[in-house]
Parts: sequence; structure tokens; C-alpha cells
Amino acid sequence: MKTRITGLLICLVLLSCHNNQQEKSGETATTEKQEPVFTPSELPYPFSSAVQVGDILYLSGDVGEADDGSGLVPGGLEAETHQMFKRIKATLAQHGLGLEDVFKCTVMLADISEWSAFNEIYAQYFEAGKYPTRSAMGVSGLALGARVEMECWAYNPQDQGEE
Repeated sequence: MKTRITGLLICLVLLSCHNNQQEKSGETATTEKQEPVFTPSELPYPFSSAVQVGDILYLSGDVGEADDGSGLVPGGLEAETHQMFKRIKATLAQHGLGLEDVFKCTVMLADISEWSAFNEIYAQYFEAGKYPTRSAMGVSGLALGARVEMECWAYNPQDQGEE
């Protein structure tokens, strides 16, 4: 009898450990693969403006293109950066998000010497102390001859029907 109880206790401990491991690794019997959800671009270019994969919304790089699609807004880096943020905020809003949901940005500057000027504008759009992680680089050319382009990642938790 004592051997049976010991064996039963060992089985319960092993089963409990296995279930804890599954919970820690995110495995469940009802987990289904989520397909990417594509948000088509309103521009006449072959890319999506955003793609949702799991809880992450990936935004395509955006430049300071005018709302009417006529090209870049005039005024150089400053005007283009403000327009770029306007476009990024609009894309986020389509998904019920704002800049506060952005956790990663990649910035491409046509002239890396404009990095400080860009930073002054960039800092206006995020809460101090809660800036997204970021990479910035100088590049030899950007679409439409832009001075700056930025892509972002945002946290957008998806309801998977779990209770």
C-alpha cells in the first residue's frame, strides 16, 4: 500500500512539473498558429503599411510624403520629420494604437550630420523616460529623396479567445 501511494505521489509531482513547464514555455493544447494580418498601403507601392504578427505590429518605413501623394513636404528634415510622425500616428490609429505603444524604431538619415536635429524633433513625440529602443544610421539614399525614414514596432496584444 505504501509503495502504491509513493508511486501515485511521484506521478502527481511529475505531472505537475510537466504542466508548469508547459505554462512557462507558453505551450497549451489549444494554442493555434496565428497568421500575419496585412494592412495594405494606401500608396501605390508594393508593400503593406503594417503587418500584425502575434502581439507585435510592424510598421513599414515612412517618410515625410505629403497627404495627397504629390511627393515630399517642402522644408527639409524638420518638415519631413513632422509629416513622417503624422503618417506613423495615422497608421497606428488604424489599429487602435498610439506612439505610447511603440517600443522599437529604426531611423535612416540621408545625412548623419542631421542626427542631433532629428533627435530634438523625435523627443517631442515620446514621453521623456519612455523612449522606444532605437537604431539610427546614415544611408546613401532614401525613397523619394527623403531626408529621413523611420520604421516602428508597436505592442498590440491580440485577444486569442482565452479566458
